[in-house]
Amino acid sequence: MSDIKKLGSSWIINWFFGFNQIPTNEDSSIYMKSVLTCAKADGVISPEEKDWALGFCASWGVADWVIEDLKTYEADEALEEVIARSPQVSMAQRDILLSAIWVSAADGELHEKEKAKIRKMATILGIKEEIVDQLEQLQQEEAALRQKRLNLLYPQKSPY
Repeated sequence: MSDIKKLGSSWIINWFFGFNQIPTNEDSSIYMKSVLTCAKADGVISPEEKDWALGFCASWGVADWVIEDLKTYEADEALEEVIARSPQVSMAQRDILLSAIWVSAADGELHEKEKAKIRKMATILGIKEEIVDQLEQLQQEEAALRQKRLNLLYPQKSPY
């Protein structure tokens, strides 16, 4: 990875997660496969959900093979099995739940089946449902704040 790409990925990893080092490609792949498994709980991974997941993961500076693998990932595996492949992913707990919420909501709806799958992930990770409720609320607040920022910056339209 070039120094410039590493600078960008280190920045986003620290800003979003508070990490001081970049996760491995393998851990990143397993993490996002777990997230996509939640997003498919309603029967489909929408293009918006897939794009959000791929873009977010790519911002971490992962190797090309990770994104290529995720592009074709069917998300039909048992969630427990995917999570179990990486102790680091199992330790991510709350941030993986928040990422699953963001990806699942990327198509404009956090479907009840997606919520149920996210809660199943929380149970696997030992996180209480009240924390999941707080994470869902946080995602809604962050989405609203993002929209407020965009409206303030570009009241007419974005220049790009």
